[in-house]
Order: sequence, then C-alpha cells, then structure tokens
Amino acid sequence: MRTTLSYCLIISIFMVLSNQLFAQGPIAGFAVAKGEVAVAINYATESYDTYLNPQGDEERSLTALSYSVFVEAGVSDEMAVVATLPYVETNSANSDFQDASIFLKYRNLESRSGQGRHWLHTAIGGTFPVGSYPTDGEFAIGQQAFVFQGRLVYQYQHDQGWFLSALSGIDFQLSPDSRAVWPLLFRAGYGAPWLYVEGWLEFVSALDGTQGTETALAGTGSSWTRTGATAYVPLRPWLGVQVNGAWILSGEFIGQSSRLGGGVVFKF
Repeated sequence: MRTTLSYCLIISIFMVLSNQLFAQGPIAGFAVAKGEVAVAINYATESYDTYLNPQGDEERSLTALSYSVFVEAGVSDEMAVVATLPYVETNSANSDFQDASIFLKYRNLESRSGQGRHWLHTAIGGTFPVGSYPTDGEFAIGQQAFVFQGRLVYQYQHDQGWFLSALSGIDFQLSPDSRAVWPLLFRAGYGAPWLYVEGWLEFVSALDGTQGTETALAGTGSSWTRTGATAYVPLRPWLGVQVNGAWILSGEFIGQSSRLGGGVVFKF
C-alpha cells in the first residue's frame, strides 16, 4: 500500500501544479525512493470572464493553455530533487516557456503511531524565467521574476489509505520587484492500488496587499482562494493517467478562472 500511495501522491503533486502561473509550487508530503525518478507530462486549459479587482470586478475574457513537465528524483533515503518546466500560451504573441523551478526536498521526520505514519518535509528552491516572453499587458504569461521559495509540509497517512496534509512557507520575489507571498495548502485524499483521489484547498496572500505587475492570471500583489480535485488511475507499475480541475473562489488582482487538465505519469 505504501509503495502505491507514494507513486500516486507524486502524481497528484504535479497535477495541482500543472499551471505555473500560480505560486503553489511542486512540494508535497511524499517523495520518490532513492534511485527512482517520477516524470509527469500534463496539459491544461484555464479560462475566465471576470478579473477580480478590489476597486470593482472587470469583465475580461481570457483562455490560457499550458504544457508542463514535472520531475522528482530520489538522490538519497531522505533527499530528492524536484524540477518543473511549463510552456504557456495565451495568444500567438504570448506563447513561450515560462518560469522553471528547482527544489531540494528533505525528509526531516518519518514516524509511526497507532495505525498510521507521520511525515515532515522541508524544501528550498525557487523559480526563474526560461523564455523571453513579454511582461506587459493582460495577456502576458509571466513577469520574468526570480523567486526564492521555502516550504514546510506535514502529512499523516493512515494504513487504510486515506491521508491528510498541510503545507505552508514563504515566497520572496527578488526581481524585478521585491515582494513576499504567504501560501497555505490543505489536502485530503485516498489511495488504493487501482485508484487515487484527492481534494485540496489553497490560500495565497500577498503580504504587501497592493497591486504589482499584472499578467494573464496572477501577477505580483495577487491573492486568492482556490480549490481543486485530482483522480489518478495506474495502468502499469510504471505508467498512469490522471484528470484534474481547479477553481478560483475569491481573490484580488486575479482572474476568477476554472481549469481542467489531464496527463500521463511515468516512474523509472
């Protein structure tokens, strides 16, 4: 059961992350084993008709497509390297590789009590621009920003397959402007050898509370509450498929978007 759940949870990490226009980051409570590599390829479409502005919501229609790659590799019993690379398009003039990310993830705690296990992970890393995309206008796919990110995630896994998880940390944007963001994410789900499902709720707060650079879905100064779900089906020990969705419930300086996606995952 533990091997199957580890496999499924690696997948779910990426599915929540399939659109890098948001700040959540690819860190969750499970990691691949030493010497193993998980690779996920995902496609998603995201759209909205309302842009949430504290001075008055705006009618604005936008659709963004993303193609993403996620890799997590176990380099020791406690440490893994996590990396992502998204390609995002909002129109012909705003289509490019966006901001890649890379993290070192370390397991600080693994203990057993009663009928379950506890995990605690920390991760440090960040995002950096890869493409030469423009940063001006409502169709821009990013900000050409360099962001340092720190994460702490706790997870409880019951022997019957269900789990609870909580993640928080801090994001420091180093350029082009200096800003800070506080993320908070809760997950709950169930994994079995034939199916994995999860639901999640995310809160992201811009600590300065003012609008910064505006981009297609979320720029600097954006805050939001978002929920989503993922379902994953393993086809082989090394291959699986998934579908996922996410919805902005409320926020500031962000599109009230809906996202649907799907993809394939390989484990080596």
